Amino acid sequence: MSTLFVKCMRLSLLLAAVLLSGCSMFTPKPVVVDTQADVLGAIPAELQQSFGDALELLQDEEYEDAETLLLEVTQKYPNFAGPWSNLAIAQSKQEKYDEALVSIDNALQQDEKFCQAVSLKGVVLRELGQFKEAKDQYLAALVCNPNDIMTLYNIGVLSDLYLHDNVTALSYYQKYLAALGSQQDETVQSWVVDLKRRVPAESQQEPVQNIETAVEANSSAPQLAGEE
Repeated sequence: MSTLFVKCMRLSLLLAAVLLSGCSMFTPKPVVVDTQADVLGAIPAELQQSFGDALELLQDEEYEDAETLLLEVTQKYPNFAGPWSNLAIAQSKQEKYDEALVSIDNALQQDEKFCQAVSLKGVVLRELGQFKEAKDQYLAALVCNPNDIMTLYNIGVLSDLYLHDNVTALSYYQKYLAALGSQQDETVQSWVVDLKRRVPAESQQEPVQNIETAVEANSSAPQLAGEE
């Protein structure tokens, strides 16, 4: 869950590492790889270098410097979703949530199917206290990318701590653990044990076996669609 990844210039950001688990000094240097070069042409070398430098700053938790650099990048190259999304991360880590929301909306204007940005918007909305909107955004992120394990976790946390919906929190924590497979999260496992004590047995759902089943269950179960 703590692996830092940069999948490609146009379609990636540091969601798991930066937002959810912090960074390690032993984390490898981020590498920018553009998988759309054959379709859209090669990205400028200056953009690739600047974006890579910004990702290193994020990795090193130098959020103010990362924001400064990413503001420059997005001003000069506004048509790339990745830099806008990482700018939103840098701003969020400084609790500049209103500015982060603007940045993430700019990312989605460039690519509305940028699934990681869809999920990131849910994180920002949660921090702004817009819990129902955050939940809707997370559900949209799962539609966008059914293999988004961290969004299962985020819905669980939102339901547990902010919406006070124990039934839904338990369901999504179980889906998250099922999607992890053999690489389990002991902290979430303890939350599940606690919630099982508080949620009536008749309200508990059977844990799903994989993330695809989890998302399918989400779309078919009415109680998961309106968890206020």
